[in-house]
Amino acid sequence: MILADPVQLDLLPWQRDTWQTLRSAIQADRLGHALLIRGPAGIGKRRFADLLAAAVLCAEPGPEGLPCGVCAECRLLAAGSHPDLTRLVADADSKTGELKVDQVRALCGSQTMTSSRGRRAVYRIAPAEAMNTVAANSLLKTLEEPASATLWLLVAEAPGGLPATVRSRCQQIALPTPPRDLAMDWLRDRLAAGAGDAADAERLLVLGHGAPLRALALADATDLGAREQCLSALHQISVGQADPVAVAKSWQSLEPGLVLDWLCGWVSDKLRLAVHPDASCLVNPDQRGRLAAMAPDLPAAGAHGFLQQVYAARAQAQSTVNKQLLFEALLLRWAALTRPAPRQTRGTPRAAAR
Repeated sequence: MILADPVQLDLLPWQRDTWQTLRSAIQADRLGHALLIRGPAGIGKRRFADLLAAAVLCAEPGPEGLPCGVCAECRLLAAGSHPDLTRLVADADSKTGELKVDQVRALCGSQTMTSSRGRRAVYRIAPAEAMNTVAANSLLKTLEEPASATLWLLVAEAPGGLPATVRSRCQQIALPTPPRDLAMDWLRDRLAAGAGDAADAERLLVLGHGAPLRALALADATDLGAREQCLSALHQISVGQADPVAVAKSWQSLEPGLVLDWLCGWVSDKLRLAVHPDASCLVNPDQRGRLAAMAPDLPAAGAHGFLQQVYAARAQAQSTVNKQLLFEALLLRWAALTRPAPRQTRGTPRAAAR
């Protein structure tokens, strides 16, 4: 799917140092032909890529190489209709979230690969690791023989999901998680501006693993409500009050990566609390009491094994894995770990002989 959303022309404060390292290359139009922008979820990788594209396309960039925001190019970018910027994302209704070969081939082959208005045509693919093997190999042919007037921007949370041959043909730009104080200031400002309650900033940032955009998204009551429902379902499974298969089916409407992150956090906290009931470094400090009381007889070895299974599932979340089967496997194992074994009745020898 080709994205037509407006491009945000402001630089996120924690990306300023990275921008400064690229400043001279941006101003001299020496960015190369392909960049791989990588980093954890929720820190603004796509926004950074779009800002790079805007800086390249802007007619009058500012002193720091940032787009001016007022020229005809910037106005087209802000409207999401610049002909020299093409952004490929997975279809919203895709069951797998996969970027298929036909989409990538269309991007590489159906256009002139030259700019319509300015110096370059820019192509952004996000998440790049969502390309299947055939699609990635199709892009590789283009990266091996790039057109002089093109810039490819690949955005990835898990760059290891890309073939090494594709990675080797890109200049890699690592965007780290921002310092906590900087992230908190930004998040409080956004929440106070109407996105939520600024008093929730600390809790949301913890839940967002320190990623400000991820934390801001969690301010949506829908996500927080889904988190509560999923944790309740996990508890109900552990006491035999919910069917794991039915719960797995009910989770189909949720983003799998988000649910698996929740599971990782809950189980990790459960293990910490089992060792230190007063542990301070929790992923979910607001659920301390609930997690401590859940599955009190959970074996440590089994919990560690389950956590490894969740980590493996999270690595597959962006692939073609069947969400129903993935959740079923996890929840059935959780039930086996946490539910008490049924008592066996001992028959009399006479009854057994019969």
